[in-house]
Amino acid sequence: MPSSQIDDTTVYDLIGLGLGPANIAIAGAIIEKKGAKDQNSFPIKNALFIEKHQVFRWHPGMLLPEARMQISFMKDLATLRNPQSPITFLSYLHSQDRLITFINRGSNIPSRKEYADYLSWAAQYVQEHGVDVLYGEEITDLTRGKNDTIIVRSRNVLTGAERVLQARDIIISPGGGPRIPESLSTLTNHSSFQHSSSYATSIGAILEPLARASRPLRIAVVGSGQSAAEVTLDLRERLSLIPIQGSRHEVDMILRKGALKPSDDSPFANEIFDPAATDVWFNLPTDRIRASKLAEYKSTNYGVVNPRTLEVLYDVIYDQKVDDAITQRTNVPKASNPRVNILPYSSIIATHINQVPGSTSNGPLLAGEEERTAESPFTLVIQNPISRVVSETNYDAIICATGYQRLSWINILKNSDIGKIFGLHSNSAAVQLLPSSRLGRLDVDFDATSTSETPSPSNGSACSTPPTSPGPLAFSGHLDKLPDTVYISRNYQLLPAQSASEEIASFKPRVYLQGVEEATHGLSDTLLSVLGVRAGEVVADLCARN
Repeated sequence: MPSSQIDDTTVYDLIGLGLGPANIAIAGAIIEKKGAKDQNSFPIKNALFIEKHQVFRWHPGMLLPEARMQISFMKDLATLRNPQSPITFLSYLHSQDRLITFINRGSNIPSRKEYADYLSWAAQYVQEHGVDVLYGEEITDLTRGKNDTIIVRSRNVLTGAERVLQARDIIISPGGGPRIPESLSTLTNHSSFQHSSSYATSIGAILEPLARASRPLRIAVVGSGQSAAEVTLDLRERLSLIPIQGSRHEVDMILRKGALKPSDDSPFANEIFDPAATDVWFNLPTDRIRASKLAEYKSTNYGVVNPRTLEVLYDVIYDQKVDDAITQRTNVPKASNPRVNILPYSSIIATHINQVPGSTSNGPLLAGEEERTAESPFTLVIQNPISRVVSETNYDAIICATGYQRLSWINILKNSDIGKIFGLHSNSAAVQLLPSSRLGRLDVDFDATSTSETPSPSNGSACSTPPTSPGPLAFSGHLDKLPDTVYISRNYQLLPAQSASEEIASFKPRVYLQGVEEATHGLSDTLLSVLGVRAGEVVADLCARN
């Protein structure tokens, strides 16, 4: 909806921060429940969702050719909650006159491109059926308002104009932001360094000037998961279109571990993503048991590659070995197609930004570093953790496929005046999210895997960012300072801190979180698997207001 059509004087029953898959599912569940009840008795009479992007976007940086989803189409925005919902994937196919042809494919796994279009279709559907959406606005502040409301302040990303809105309840669905390892953090402002989340939208601009160099290029892909494998294969195809004489372009896939490993999508292992598993996970007695369960099922999602993708990548490596053997036996010219190198047991211990001859825009030198000149802008210092051998390699570009962090909700709250209600403060260094079952218990079993170290404060929007394959949030602060504790209910509502004053305890607006509760609600929380069921639970809780 154009911002000019939003009435700033309206008190919304619900405002959602961000319009990714989680909040689209919420909007769909509201429409369904509203249609099934008497309009006058339904408590959510108006709802607004605020999105930073100008239009709906989902995972644009990883919409690669031939990329497929990793889950069944039935794990969509609504089917597991209500197969008759108007926003199921089947409803989308029917509306696009592709239902029969999809069935004829013989696969229940859609392409990533098609699934992104489905989500865009669903976002348009909910807007056309009574849910307001405000695009192009980033959240700047949350404050406590009069008459039991929350004041939501936002800023137009194009004009800078500020807006003040009121809500009785809010849902924060922040998505994930790029996770950059400390060893690569000094490279983030360089134009030839990108996170995989923006790969498809930025790689053309990176390769265009490099193609004019008329020399073999070498690109590093850091990571060992699905995104890293997909980026590696796509880079090979793109580099094959850049001609050179007498040599080959190369793509190095840099792994900390010893080998690429397949994701476990077997039927019994997949039950960890069932809606029923959320109850089991939430009611586990200690964080230590949760950490153990996370480690047990890590191979379903973290740092692993779909078996089909592994087969394609292995065939590429095998074909290279065939070419090498033929060249050695027959002395025919070497193959000219780009070469993929997988570098196991490779830890990046230092990075250098080089001064490329004829260029003055390669970024500042690292602290205490002498100027280095090379054809390529980057030098990575890599150590084998087993042999301890150290090597240096120059790279023309680096793609960091190292997952996502989900911390923006902490900054949104801790920099607002309602954060203290839930136990957050402006100087909070780390946060431990615990289930409501732990309220009042003294046997807090502190464990690093359920905490999050927060980055420097920033005013960011809770925007729709890729919900796939985020890494577990890790606390790396000083263990002599326990993190602030935030409690969350089974139905995803943040609960007032135990130390809250009577004034704070009287705070009636409710704040919900979506997609950041892996520590309390399980592995499926940051993924798509339970979106439909979770949306129904949240909307039911919203409707339970007295």
